[in-house]
Amino acid sequence: MTPRVTLTEVADMTPEQRAVYEKFESNLTRALLLTKNSAAAHLALGGTFTVGLLSLLDREVIVLRVAKLRDSEFERLLHYPLARKAGLDDTEIKAIEDALYDELPAERAALVRYVTDCMVDHKASEEAYWGLRTYYSQNEIAEVTHLAGHSAMTAMYLASLDIPLDEGIASWGRLTEVQDEVEG
Repeated sequence: MTPRVTLTEVADMTPEQRAVYEKFESNLTRALLLTKNSAAAHLALGGTFTVGLLSLLDREVIVLRVAKLRDSEFERLLHYPLARKAGLDDTEIKAIEDALYDELPAERAALVRYVTDCMVDHKASEEAYWGLRTYYSQNEIAEVTHLAGHSAMTAMYLASLDIPLDEGIASWGRLTEVQDEVEG
């Protein structure tokens, strides 16, 4: 696929752009740098979820389901290894991606159902909300919703601009530093 836009070349980046790019060296960052001021904030928001209320496992369940529903190979490529690291095997990942509720533990099925409602209907049903509320606090559900939306926005941005996949997998390593700099 050919991008619809010309990505910012690393050699052409301003020192400020380079500082953002070095936090997360990926085509996503190169594409975000086309905006005037949102690249660092977008990456910082993503970084907040790594130190938020949700476990690594929950975060990966959410992102994998959104990636499937938004047909985001970028998100899947980036998050598949993290899902494996969180303890999910290929069978569980398939059940999450395909919303095979009967093949998931009740808590995980409730999470997948909630995210599915949010993505498909743009609002969780009463049943999905209260089903998830059995297992998660209102604050955790707020974070689930926010992460699902952030993942969907990222997927839409990449797809709409036809941003190519990275040749290597970018590292999350310094994303929390972006958050610290945005807050500072």
